[in-house]
Amino acid sequence: MQRRLFLTSFAAALGAGSMAQASGRDRVQSGSSYPVIVNRDGMAARIDHLVITDGQRAVSLDWNHGAALYDEDRVDLSRVGGLGSIFRTPFRRRWRDGIPAGTVEIIPDRNTLIARVQDASQFAGTQATLGAGDFSWDLPGRFAGAGVPGTGAPAGAIRLGRDGRVLIALPQMVAQV
Repeated sequence: MQRRLFLTSFAAALGAGSMAQASGRDRVQSGSSYPVIVNRDGMAARIDHLVITDGQRAVSLDWNHGAALYDEDRVDLSRVGGLGSIFRTPFRRRWRDGIPAGTVEIIPDRNTLIARVQDASQFAGTQATLGAGDFSWDLPGRFAGAGVPGTGAPAGAIRLGRDGRVLIALPQMVAQV
């Protein structure tokens, strides 16, 4: 009887959470494609270009049609025994477990983020997730060669996730969805 009650309650909670997400919380449907727009001090900036550089070499990632957006203001169920593998690990946990790699700058008028690291070549072929406030975007595509960029204003940091994914955090910014 206890097991049935738990499973019924668990299923009801999952259903209620997905309905609330679709109709509330800024009308965001997790996993759907949204433009990457961040807000800092009342100024919005659309981001569609990310460059990782060590000053000598650079790799970049471009996307013009948005990226998969996820609401990160939720409980972490990714480590629940047996069921954990069906839940997405929240950005905050991936960030906490990641290896620090450098700093991130923003050039708003060029829609660009620049990550400064020790060795940019190690990021070629990887994928990226960008977190701002209670949201994160899984950016489409993989990093490929690029020219070395200029400089921007300080915006955040870069880490390498345990799964090899590049993690970009913009702590002073919030997602505009």
